[in-house]
Amino acid sequence: MKAAVFVEPGKMEVKEMPKPKIEKSTDAIIRIVRACVCGSDLWWYRGISKRESGSFVGHEAIGIVEEIGKDVVAIHPGDFVIVPFTHGCGRCAACWAGFDGSCLNPTEGVNAR
Repeated sequence: MKAAVFVEPGKMEVKEMPKPKIEKSTDAIIRIVRACVCGSDLWWYRGISKRESGSFVGHEAIGIVEEIGKDVVAIHPGDFVIVPFTHGCGRCAACWAGFDGSCLNPTEGVNAR
């Protein structure tokens, strides 16, 4: 798989990386179809904020679920998903109103039962 990697301010590279593996029962592997650059990614690129060379960049995307851990219940292989900057529980009043960044249960994630 390809990944965007921060090298130094003003320099990024696309590198071939091994396919990720399920490590925890709550993990999911998403095949990214489209990704975007977030303003926070640009802080490191511009040298405004420190970032370790060789670290991955990007945290907002859309894609297809390829594999899930045994405790994942809200998504299934083949599902089309949005990978937002914030991750709410999907069930509280804040999430239902579209403000998952203000989630009342942020540690529950989308797999809350």
